[in-house]
Amino acid sequence: WWGFKMEAYDGVRENVPMVHASNACAIVHSDSAIGIQRLNQEAAKAMAAGRRAGIDISDADAIAWITANAAKALGIDAQTGTLEPGKMADVVVWDRSPFSVYGKAEHVFIDGVHAFDRNDRSRQPVTDFALGTVSQPGASQ
Repeated sequence: WWGFKMEAYDGVRENVPMVHASNACAIVHSDSAIGIQRLNQEAAKAMAAGRRAGIDISDADAIAWITANAAKALGIDAQTGTLEPGKMADVVVWDRSPFSVYGKAEHVFIDGVHAFDRNDRSRQPVTDFALGTVSQPGASQ
C-alpha cells in the first residue's frame, strides 16, 4: 500500500520482493475489508516493483505471497495455503492472470461449493440495493 496516505510515501515499493529474495516468508496482506478483496492486485504491484528493481519473481512466487506464505506465517500451512489433497481451500478461477487489473473471477468455490459463476445468475450475489429491481431466479413476477 505504498503512497496511499502521506506517511506511506516513505514506504519501499520493493519491500515484499526484497524479503522474498532474501528467502524469508514474504507476505502481502491487508487489515482492511476493502483491501483484502484486492490482494492479487497488491501482489501484482509488489511483483512489478521488484521486477523493475531487477529481482526475478515468478507469478507462482507472487501468488504464494497471498496463499502459502500467509498460511505458513500463521502456522496453518499443514491445513491450508496450497491446493493439495486433504487441505482446505477456497478457489477462484480467473478469465486471465489474477495479476491483471482486467482479470475477472469466473468461478468461486468456497468450502467445495460452487458459490459464484459469472455466467449463472443463480450463483451471483444479490445486494439490498438490487432487491426488487431485477428479476431473481425462482422469484415470481
